[in-house]
Amino acid sequence: MACKAKLMIPEDEKYEGKPFALSHTRTAITTIKAKLNTQQLQRFEGSCFGHLLLIEDLKWNSQIVHDLLMRKADPKTVTQVNGIKFIVGNKLIQFTAQQFCLITGLRFGKLPFIPKATNENCSLKRKYFNSNKPATLSDLHTAFIECTDDEDALKLGMVYFANFVLLGTEKHVLIDMRYLKLAEDLEEFDKYPWGAVSYAMTNASLLRAVCAEYQRVKVPQKRKMPKQRGKRAQTRMRSGRPREYIIRGFGFALQIWAFEVFPALEALHFTVHEDNRHIPRILHWRSNTVARFREVMSQVFQNFEVDVQLLRPTDIEKQQPYWSWGDDDNEEAMVELFGDEAEEKIGTSREEKDADVEETATLPSSSKAKGSVNDVRSLKHQLRSTKDQLAKLRSSNRGLRNRVRDLEAIVQKNCLKHENECDRNKKAIRDLTLKIAEVEHYLKLEMEELKKIMVEKAMRKSVLLR
Repeated sequence: MACKAKLMIPEDEKYEGKPFALSHTRTAITTIKAKLNTQQLQRFEGSCFGHLLLIEDLKWNSQIVHDLLMRKADPKTVTQVNGIKFIVGNKLIQFTAQQFCLITGLRFGKLPFIPKATNENCSLKRKYFNSNKPATLSDLHTAFIECTDDEDALKLGMVYFANFVLLGTEKHVLIDMRYLKLAEDLEEFDKYPWGAVSYAMTNASLLRAVCAEYQRVKVPQKRKMPKQRGKRAQTRMRSGRPREYIIRGFGFALQIWAFEVFPALEALHFTVHEDNRHIPRILHWRSNTVARFREVMSQVFQNFEVDVQLLRPTDIEKQQPYWSWGDDDNEEAMVELFGDEAEEKIGTSREEKDADVEETATLPSSSKAKGSVNDVRSLKHQLRSTKDQLAKLRSSNRGLRNRVRDLEAIVQKNCLKHENECDRNKKAIRDLTLKIAEVEHYLKLEMEELKKIMVEKAMRKSVLLR
């Protein structure tokens, strides 16, 4: 049984691109930290958005995100259950709401009704926004910066973070004024399922982004060239620059999901995993180097041997207030792979099919069917055993790498500590030497002064004796 899943963009028509994330994390977090005082910032850190203040230095890796979007499955060939599906190697992988929750630590749930914000029922709208024209994100930025009331500044800061980071859109877009009404009660604001809102915006943008961009600037069909004059397929615009498009919502969640699911990105030093006690998972990763289009494609997303790690919640994550799926740990809902009968590459080549026919033809006629079934079952069993052994080795290697990394950190910390102690000792010796020199100089001056006094006394005494 062969898998019918196909790529949204055919393999020979993929192109280099540069997606821009409209989630202004660095700008928004820097602005919030500069605007709020210590007490306000402590209250913000204790809110549902507090943990995300730590992603201020998280870098957007546009190449990895674009290469992954180039592997998006055509919705007509797969069943879209709860997210976007990607074809990587011979695997069909799904980015779901549960995974978005594990990565961001944002709450999911049913969206409650929020009354429309008017000048009569919303003090924030009445105080800081012009009632005669619609308010944009630029107006929200101005209102937050110019606010002088401590309580209102915190409320506007929460709405500011939600719009600029989690719902990332262009600054000229109108804001949903109902969020201002919701922010008047910060306790209710904290309980609001911001994860569901952010995921809906992000998922819709990811579903449209490459598809819309592909339809708008579709790669023209290259006319066939003689073999001796064959050239590589064009993957850039005529100007030589990658094609640019935008990702609305919280695109960083898809980037961190790729870091979690594909260990090869860390092995190739595109990313760095930081072992810490922070929750959620977005706080464990950072980008290391700028990835290249062909390198990521060939070694990760087009590699049929690439390893895929199932993204499952740990016991600690299941106990977090943002996790609302209970103990249900459905493997198929988290990461869906091709079945055992479709382990082969998508679209088997003619040479592989001919080889299979020849191999079958060489078997005795009475044992072709039975022997083939037994061989296939034996191979499947060996394949599963090999996969299990590889999984154990990977887990062991990861533990060893983590241990080595911890030891390196301890050694580095101790070396730094000893270096600091040596520096302090050297400084103390220098200070003591200077102090001794000052004392010697002072004593020398005192001795000279005493000698002068003694000489004057002797001269006076000699004069008196005369």
